[in-house]
Amino acid sequence: MIHLQKESGRIRLVLDAYFMGEDIVVLISGGDLPHLGTITAGARLEPMQTVQLQTHKEFYITEEIAVRLRKEFAGNFAICCGAHLDDATKEEIRVLTDMAIQLGKELIGELKHERL
Repeated sequence: MIHLQKESGRIRLVLDAYFMGEDIVVLISGGDLPHLGTITAGARLEPMQTVQLQTHKEFYITEEIAVRLRKEFAGNFAICCGAHLDDATKEEIRVLTDMAIQLGKELIGELKHERL
């Protein structure tokens, strides 16, 4: 398992990645109400698929990380994300999105050292 986290102001995000053989499941959660908002799955040579639950918009995060991950990671992957901030400002949403994508980049860096 790989565990990463970031904090900025009232925003706290956690990324946990679990290996399933040669595959990986990535969970990104945080804010006031962690939840399952969006799931993006794929593999290096397969088209990505995203499931957006209700009106959640975390696909901005999962798809961005998935594009990067599929270039570097040989196995299948699923990225699940859900983070909610009560009364979030546009700036807080931008910061949260940037932090989550940065966590994805850090995950890829960790994978390069561990498994790639």
